[in-house]
Amino acid sequence: MSNGVVMSKQTRADDPGQCGTVVAMERVVVIGCAGSGKSTLARQLAGRTGLPLVERDGLGVEGSPGYLSAVAEMAARPRWILDGAPYYADELVYSAADTVVFLDYPKVLVLWRVFWRTAMVEVLRRPTGAHRPQGLSALRDPEHPIRWAWTSHADRHREGLALMARPGLTQAQILRFTRPTMARRWLRQLAIA
Repeated sequence: MSNGVVMSKQTRADDPGQCGTVVAMERVVVIGCAGSGKSTLARQLAGRTGLPLVERDGLGVEGSPGYLSAVAEMAARPRWILDGAPYYADELVYSAADTVVFLDYPKVLVLWRVFWRTAMVEVLRRPTGAHRPQGLSALRDPEHPIRWAWTSHADRHREGLALMARPGLTQAQILRFTRPTMARRWLRQLAIA
């Protein structure tokens, strides 16, 4: 590759710059806790690679027949980036993916990010991606982004580590970033489409 980045299908380490087999990215899943920056990284990656971005939240209600059909249609395409774990359709997506990017950031950073995003959405009354102004009373909702990030962070960490160890993913390179600087450095090394 002309960008100098060499990645291995076998690489399961924190350093995506390790030597190994060059792998072209054509079907990418970006996973991580709420507030980790999945959508932001997926948009940036789409901009650098020219891969079409598929927003998971735009596929329908998770688990519904329409959602599962949309996920199956996406997974059958030759090129895509999915911004979030494919709940209820894991096997469809992970078996088709050639790259999984795992944003495994510290809880304090994730909470800061989700708090800041929520504050901006509420103060400016302007949606950001799937996040809509809901008012302060929505903080009582267990699925509010701030509460969800707080309660689900450890689960997403465990799920990501388990995914990295899954034997059925030997066809995919798995990149785990534990700090945003790692993801930014990796993005900068990618060739611009």
